[in-house]
Amino acid sequence: MVFCCVRTVKSSPLILAVVLLGAFCIPVVVLPFAFDAFRLPKELALRAEAIVLVAVFLGALVMGDRPRIKFDRWLVMPLVALAWMTIVTLTSTNPTVSGLRLLAGIATLIVFLATMRSAEPNRAFLGFVMVPLVAATINAIIDVLQELNVWMPFGTQPDVRHHYQCTALIGNPNEIGSYLAVAALACLAAATADQARRKWFASAAIVLVAGVIASQTLTALAALVAGAFVLFALVSWKYAIRAALVALVVALLLVVSLAPLRQRAANMAHWLRNGDYNALLTDRLTPFIAASLMTIDRPLTGVGPGTFGWNYYAYKVRAEQVYPVLRKAWSRGVNFGEVHDDHLQLLAEGGVPAYLLFIAFLVMLGMISLRNVSADASQPQRFAMLLALPLAVLWAVLSLAQFPLETTVVRMLLVHFAALCAAWRPS
Repeated sequence: MVFCCVRTVKSSPLILAVVLLGAFCIPVVVLPFAFDAFRLPKELALRAEAIVLVAVFLGALVMGDRPRIKFDRWLVMPLVALAWMTIVTLTSTNPTVSGLRLLAGIATLIVFLATMRSAEPNRAFLGFVMVPLVAATINAIIDVLQELNVWMPFGTQPDVRHHYQCTALIGNPNEIGSYLAVAALACLAAATADQARRKWFASAAIVLVAGVIASQTLTALAALVAGAFVLFALVSWKYAIRAALVALVVALLLVVSLAPLRQRAANMAHWLRNGDYNALLTDRLTPFIAASLMTIDRPLTGVGPGTFGWNYYAYKVRAEQVYPVLRKAWSRGVNFGEVHDDHLQLLAEGGVPAYLLFIAFLVMLGMISLRNVSADASQPQRFAMLLALPLAVLWAVLSLAQFPLETTVVRMLLVHFAALCAAWRPS
């Protein structure tokens, strides 16, 4: 099966500019005095980018720009995923909420297609790679300065723990860690692929990793380590083993030297000994079980995109009936809007087919790294080969205890680099 993709010739530079502008603006746009200062502006920026891209494309057609036809099997999977998302929106337990999530899915697909097509053939390597990494580096520096209490650009709140006020331009520590982990992995791939600018990318990677550590997001750290190990293994197993040993030593030093991590490690060991798995999962066992019950009730279509939070309380009560210990959880009165596990959330909201499409997309992305690359491969091709499989691994691990698909800034960075891997994959 092939998909016919249309790309206009004269509008390509303008589409390229819009894609790069979006890649930079989405991670840094904030509305400090708004009720939702971080997530809403980024979602609006994404939709604005998608609207502008469509307008540029249609405007070019009206002005007589002839479309160029290209066939590409790689685009079938994202379109099938959007089609299934449309179907489960129609069968949703709350079509209004699911409709809003569907609009976000459409905007994401438009940006994915525009990024992939404007990057062909092997175009603007530095622009596509450096623009999002510059935005990520800015966020990493702000986060580190906030954690060190050197600079708090949004002020302080005496009744809120300091760590939770370290938002950078992203929103909260978990989202910062997830976002910076993706950027750090891409930076490592760029440093390996671009020999001429290795020092610049390596320096940026150090700053980004420091930001991930400052976020204290263990899932992001684990995902980054897993992705980096696979990346180094693609280059040399010796490098991978050395990197793993260095990561282990650094992790031990961080746990010993940093009080928050040391206390967290001690707490986790205590909870594990006592069998307090809910505390070990940072009180997320209830949403995990609730999502599982939703999947059992509606395995084919799920409860509908974005409706986990709308259905949560009904299933929370059932989860507490099955596991009475959950009635003692401190978060018992909290209405979880997300599962904090994208694997379970896809199953709960989109059914088994949605999850299979997600896994198929990750497999397809990872297989790019398994292609044979000639000795004279271009710089973008080397970057795609080095990043694709590590990115798929990072995405899968990150989704175990976070929700990158539901977070605009993280999702769009993953989509950006996935599109580059697809566009620059070796033929």
